[in-house]
Amino acid sequence: MPRYYFHLRSKDRFIWDEEGVDLPDPTTAQGAADKVAAELHGGLLHESKVACCWTVAVTDEGDQLIHVTSL
Repeated sequence: MPRYYFHLRSKDRFIWDEEGVDLPDPTTAQGAADKVAAELHGGLLHESKVACCWTVAVTDEGDQLIHVTSL
């Protein structure tokens, strides 16, 4: 099963996902990224003044960009 990485980035920060998650396909990875973004926006980052500046960038094992979603 392919591994996908969910990196967080803002205007001046990039947080690498070094572990990744095994998922069956890119479509599932995109859905997972959208779900994570919604959870972060409604939870932890909602209390932050800079939550609107963050995105989740999904890459595959070959470091190809699969999907980007905003918080």
